[in-house]
Amino acid sequence: MSNNYRKMEYNEFLQYIDKICENLEKYIQDNGIKIDYTCPILRSGAVPAVYISNKLNIIKFLPIQAKHIAYKDGQKKIEIIFNPLTSIEIQKEEPVFLIVEAKQHTGTTIGLCINEIKQKYKNAKILYVCIAKKYGSCSFEDFTSYEDVGFYYTENNELSEEKCKGIKVESLEPLFPWENLETELEHPDDLEENIFF
Repeated sequence: MSNNYRKMEYNEFLQYIDKICENLEKYIQDNGIKIDYTCPILRSGAVPAVYISNKLNIIKFLPIQAKHIAYKDGQKKIEIIFNPLTSIEIQKEEPVFLIVEAKQHTGTTIGLCINEIKQKYKNAKILYVCIAKKYGSCSFEDFTSYEDVGFYYTENNELSEEKCKGIKVESLEPLFPWENLETELEHPDDLEENIFF
């Protein structure tokens, strides 16, 4: 299984940050909007969110933590385990939120975060960016004003090397510079006892 991952170097990560920031800045300028809050999806989305927010001078953060949890009774599900929206009141009629994720696999987590924002602020404008998105995973164009991705990847040899090159999709799942291969393979961070104590 470790053969399905490719370690990403920091300079490559920064190239994707630059690409995303350039596209996002153009969208912001063309549409005359200001992002009110950066919403990193914790944990991994925090790293690109800090880079993007600094480059684009977005000051305020509302990190949301959604987590895949493996319960002791055998249940497995994705839940919001930290929601900062419960502790703030925004008076702006159409607040603008930038959701940032490092890697989108199925999109379930992003969907949960979008729903949390829309439940509290139905007129919110939501922008969404991620560094890596699994080829074929869902899009949020019906729920967001803007969506962008650094690159697409596949995993477990779902597509041939030739097919990947033809459609410009990475054939291996990225392992970001701040990630640990052992943790990615064994998922100890998913265990109930490591989340609730």
